[in-house]
Amino acid sequence: MAKKRGNAEGSIYQRKDGRWTAAYFAAGKRKYLYASTREEAAKKLRDIQSRIDSGMYVEPSAVTVNQWLTIWLREYAAQAVRPSTLAAHTNIVHNHLVPALGKIKLQQLRAEHIQAFINSQAQKKFSPSTIKREIATLKVALNQAEKNQIISRSPANAVSLPKQEQKEIEFLTVEEVSALLPALPFNTHGRALRFILGTGLRVAELCGLRWCDIDSKAIHVNQITYTIRQGDEVVRVSNPPKTTAGKRVIPLNNKLRAILDEQCQAQRLECIRAGSAWSGGDPGKGQQYVFATELGTPADRHNIARSLRASLKAAGLKSRGVHALRHTFATQWIQTGRDPRTLSEILGHTNVAFTMQRYVHSDTATKRKGMEIMANLI
Repeated sequence: MAKKRGNAEGSIYQRKDGRWTAAYFAAGKRKYLYASTREEAAKKLRDIQSRIDSGMYVEPSAVTVNQWLTIWLREYAAQAVRPSTLAAHTNIVHNHLVPALGKIKLQQLRAEHIQAFINSQAQKKFSPSTIKREIATLKVALNQAEKNQIISRSPANAVSLPKQEQKEIEFLTVEEVSALLPALPFNTHGRALRFILGTGLRVAELCGLRWCDIDSKAIHVNQITYTIRQGDEVVRVSNPPKTTAGKRVIPLNNKLRAILDEQCQAQRLECIRAGSAWSGGDPGKGQQYVFATELGTPADRHNIARSLRASLKAAGLKSRGVHALRHTFATQWIQTGRDPRTLSEILGHTNVAFTMQRYVHSDTATKRKGMEIMANLI
């Protein structure tokens, strides 16, 4: 007959149904755990006693991953991040994390569960950067659960992410810019794309630009504007730039003034055509957005990007994102011999080294010119 209790094992005994029970004290209460064998019960008891001794013990909870992520989004993320970031977190939680991990009890979530999710996403051809963002969301939520002492430690810290290669965003050469400009439409989107090409603005900064942010000498970057989807509703959000460097002044030149003059005249005509449907402010004035829709509302960056792709196709050029125009501005600035510190300030960066590493590119022609100059050394 099996021995009911081993020496120095504490309170471990066998029930009438054959299961083994171990009793322990935690938080001033007597608690029990169960196992199919005495050895398993003893191991579980040692593990719990070790966690109690080290201060890592957490009260058992039936909260699932789904329930905790819902609480985290509502009570923590919603109070701490920008609406666009919250929308991204919400999308990741509802469309990816919950379907894969939601039914698991939070305290039973293990690194191998998360690793299986990562591997599954990779097999579905999700990019390494997308998977990294998904796990970043999970990590923040689990770190909060650890702070709240719902779990003893986050299992997300032990996973292995797929290798992510740094993709270099393309830029347009001088010849490509010359081909693109005639292909841009003679409308707000066309003028917006020319304006980005001439200022290096981020597209969200361009969408947030108001007439009151422009004076006779300069553009004052005071806010970013973007659209986010909340359920079936599309919401427009405006916020200050993320960093102090992002709030900056960019001097105007004659070509930029000409674009603004064209846009002002076009907006006044759009206001007249829209009539009562116009939902913006006074065209060409005050708080009214500069590169607005035909109804006066802020432009959508996705629509601007579609216009760029159509223009590139019409010009016979390779498709690129709007951010490539910002890279083009930075690259041309450096290639024409201007100083990088001023460029960094115009782009709204806090670090000149980041500007040079991420936003400045060279092409074959530039390299060849450099090598010809260096030939003087030999």
